[in-house]
Amino acid sequence: MNNNSLRSAIENEQFEKAEVILEEISRSKDIQAIPLLIEYLQSTENALLRNSIALTLSDIGNEEVVQSLIDVINDPKTLGYRGTLLYALEPFDCSAYLETLIYHLINGKFEVQAQAYQLIESIKGELSEEVLLSCIIEVKEELNEIERQKDIMSDTLEMLLAFKKK
Repeated sequence: MNNNSLRSAIENEQFEKAEVILEEISRSKDIQAIPLLIEYLQSTENALLRNSIALTLSDIGNEEVVQSLIDVINDPKTLGYRGTLLYALEPFDCSAYLETLIYHLINGKFEVQAQAYQLIESIKGELSEEVLLSCIIEVKEELNEIERQKDIMSDTLEMLLAFKKK
């Protein structure tokens, strides 16, 4: 019943009704809704609906949704709307996605960086030496770039302050 009601609410853009149904699915942890939820997670252009679906999938807690969440996080259409999508990954082991998390840690805005960091911090699974080394190199390169930028900004600040004294 929830699937048909949810499909109807989304297709008719009755997002408040869809929210109520999503909350019900979250409470009941209805795994039968997962395929429909993933379908709309991937297809919707509505960021609020996508976030609600991601949180519902998170509440259901079935590991089969992780790849779909990662795919949506990496989709260019979610740029600027990834924080909640990353948050939805918290109940899951994201060991297999360390490279993706590092990418978002480096390239994301504050909320995305914070969520990526928390997910990295919570990794408990095995990591291959190759992936770990690749991620270490990536983070070190980013730190070097930040240091270079800091030096340029510091030098510029000194020049500007010198102009003020003239």
